[in-house]
Amino acid sequence: MIDSTKNPSRLLKTMAGFARWSLGLLLTFWLLLTIAWGALHGWIVPRIGDFRPQLQAHAARVLGVPVQIGAIAAHTEGLIPSLELRDVVLLDTAGRAAMHLPRVVVALSPRSLINGGFEQLYIERPELDVRRATDGSIFVAGLKLVPDRGDDSAAADWLFSQGEVFIKEGRVRWSDEQRGAPPLALEQVSLVLRNGHWDHQMRLDATPPLAWGDRFTVVGMFRAPLLRVRDGNWKHWNGQVFADFARVDVSRLRHHADVGIEVTQGRGALRAWADVQRGQVVGGAVDLALADVNTTLRPELQALVLPSLQGRLGGRRLNGGFEFFTQSLQLQTDDGLIWPGGNLRLVHTEAENRRPAQGELRADRLDLAALAQIAQRLPLAASIHQALQTYAPQGLVNEIQASWKGPLQDLQQYQVRARIEGLALAAEKAGVAPTHLGLRGATVDVDMTQAAGKAVLAITSGALVLPGVFEDPVVPMDRLSAEVRWQREGDRMAVQAQDVRFANAD
Repeated sequence: MIDSTKNPSRLLKTMAGFARWSLGLLLTFWLLLTIAWGALHGWIVPRIGDFRPQLQAHAARVLGVPVQIGAIAAHTEGLIPSLELRDVVLLDTAGRAAMHLPRVVVALSPRSLINGGFEQLYIERPELDVRRATDGSIFVAGLKLVPDRGDDSAAADWLFSQGEVFIKEGRVRWSDEQRGAPPLALEQVSLVLRNGHWDHQMRLDATPPLAWGDRFTVVGMFRAPLLRVRDGNWKHWNGQVFADFARVDVSRLRHHADVGIEVTQGRGALRAWADVQRGQVVGGAVDLALADVNTTLRPELQALVLPSLQGRLGGRRLNGGFEFFTQSLQLQTDDGLIWPGGNLRLVHTEAENRRPAQGELRADRLDLAALAQIAQRLPLAASIHQALQTYAPQGLVNEIQASWKGPLQDLQQYQVRARIEGLALAAEKAGVAPTHLGLRGATVDVDMTQAAGKAVLAITSGALVLPGVFEDPVVPMDRLSAEVRWQREGDRMAVQAQDVRFANAD
């Protein structure tokens, strides 16, 4: 039989003691919370105006600049009150008003009181001067929000530790000393900022000057490193930014944002996504619907003029290289050539140690005439520009897949598969005798590597260009078909042509 009078075990005693201790701690917590609630509502709220000097001093310590509060009142809604501040002024180092906030409402909660902040900070009709210094530091009304040399910013840490910040109907004047851009005044500015321990979400809506464009939206979603809780330095953040411009003058946008090229003219709509790592843009994409684009990629190059440009452009940085792509890109050149709306993906990495440079190209619906005209205005090698002028390629590349290893001027390995319709190379020009072999009206399927290859050629109502072979170098062809195979062995190349058929008027 079990002796019921036996003393309880040590484990049972420990559990009973822990339960009594937990119950006592819980009762103490609720007792302290009740005392704090009573003191808050019975003593602090009715006398909130008497604490204005203490609040001003606390705000000055947190922000690092003198703060003046014109009036303060408390409103009780539920268990925790909210505070309303009127005519809040932040002073600069010279004692002048750097920022005026007509109305500020601070909402509190038990969580915000424990964290020493606010649940929501509502600011109405503020007027802000935002400036980026030459070293990249950003100042809002004299407060440094982006530190330099990796230092911390007390104002930024405080701002990005608040639960929610809401700015309504503000006016912002943006000055960028780093880019030397003219000041930009934004009206009807609305900003929503929501912060977690590591997550930061923000949305900005603003109306620029009429000549600049229509109202635009910028949305950001970021995450701070795991070991940097409530980190206010966004140079450590990772995330994504989205911007939507329903109507914008790109030539003005370039003064305030790096669009990667020098655009002197261009208007329309664009939406952009940017991937951010440690505060740096490492990739992104942009949807364009622009008209009258005029851009120059290098001073010595001719301007690239596009009456119409629409589609998607994108890219990202790779380790030692880059990736660039287009989707449904359509454009019209100033000469009337039209790019029909193809897709392209180009990946390139530089040589590193024993690994050679390598690349990959996939594309479809490439108009060779438009591509050649655009390429003349791109910063390419002089040999490429000369070849484009010599052969003046025309035709439509339905599909091409290519990969290579080694520098372009001395490829070690390569593989190319392509189909081209309406191909013309070194075709005759009015008043100019051809000097290079060429053709026109051809359809070509090619599959080749550095060692061997095969091409299937078909010409209907076209021509071969054979300078020095016949008195008339242009030989018209009603029909021509052939399959050509070749194989390279060292410095020798073996070429075999089969199923060769042709017919013309002769």
